[in-house]
Amino acid sequence: MNRRTLTVGLVLLGVALVLVIGFFATFERKDVTESQPSHGEARYNRFFALQQMLLRQNLSVKSLTSLAPSHLRLTTDDTLLLGDDASRVDVDNAKRLAAWVRDGGHLLLSPGAAVSLHTPLFDALGLLDPHPAEFGCSTLVTQAHSARVKDDEPGAGVCGLRFRLVGAADAAVDASIGDAKQGYLFARTRLGKGTVSLLADFSPLVRNQLKLPAAQQFAWRLLQPNRGRGTIYLIYALDGPSFLKFLGLTAWPALLALAVLLAAWMAMRSARLGPLMPAPTLHRRALLEHVQAAGEFFYRRDGGRSLHRLASDTVLARLRRRDPACAMLNGDALYARLAERSALDPAHIAQAFQSPANAHAFRTSIITLARLRSRP
Repeated sequence: MNRRTLTVGLVLLGVALVLVIGFFATFERKDVTESQPSHGEARYNRFFALQQMLLRQNLSVKSLTSLAPSHLRLTTDDTLLLGDDASRVDVDNAKRLAAWVRDGGHLLLSPGAAVSLHTPLFDALGLLDPHPAEFGCSTLVTQAHSARVKDDEPGAGVCGLRFRLVGAADAAVDASIGDAKQGYLFARTRLGKGTVSLLADFSPLVRNQLKLPAAQQFAWRLLQPNRGRGTIYLIYALDGPSFLKFLGLTAWPALLALAVLLAAWMAMRSARLGPLMPAPTLHRRALLEHVQAAGEFFYRRDGGRSLHRLASDTVLARLRRRDPACAMLNGDALYARLAERSALDPAHIAQAFQSPANAHAFRTSIITLARLRSRP
């Protein structure tokens, strides 16, 4: 090994050693969390995170999309969170929910735009004051906010249109965000033996908001009245009407236009009732017309003699097949034999076998020959 090769090898080894030392000197091990898009039930159930949090606390939780009694079997120890628009609750379900709350149930719902509207559920509960209030926001804090939460850490909050309660419900409020004068963002009041919790917006309870400690503590306190005694039902959406009912109630203008277009197309494509013009003459003739035309042609060619001869030969050939004894007869003897078989006048038979002189004689001869041919 020469000196040049040794020098190049040492230089390469030194470069590699410097790179390794530099890598380990600057390497920093760090855990990186990347957010993945929601999939499965978490994509359409906005209370899925709340459901999982409550299940980890060994609480009975169910997510539903219907208030039908066959799906929602409420008892007085249950809690119902109605996350959809309360105005979509029909009269029958509204009466059932109001009676259930008065018997001891806990109902959570958001007034939303129903503050100034008459909806079956809020009419049955009789809690809301119809006078509107202003939009407001409030930040949720943990119990140890000053000691545990940094100032630059994002916090959970409740924002929405404030609401007011009627006198009896306002007097029974035991927990709230806001006051009776400016309106509430959250209020929990008694109704009979049960409890109704009104929240301007459910945003602190949905999806990633529950990662915040303040939102977790607020959700825990929000479910406090019947927590641990019955089942917590999370209604994240209400099923709409059936497809046919939706078409009948909402899409009837489109259906009417489609029916008119369909009727116009059928009228255009259907056959007319009766012809507008006489039917065209068919480009063919019946079989009898062809036979008659052929007979007239042969008759005009030689006065009917060829046709008469063919008819006479046909009668004689048939007679000789049926009566072989007639094969040796000719003239009057033959005519007499035919007269015996057919009961016709021998003179008429003799005239029928004579060549016709005119059309009348031709017609008479053919008629007689046809009678002879039809005899057995």
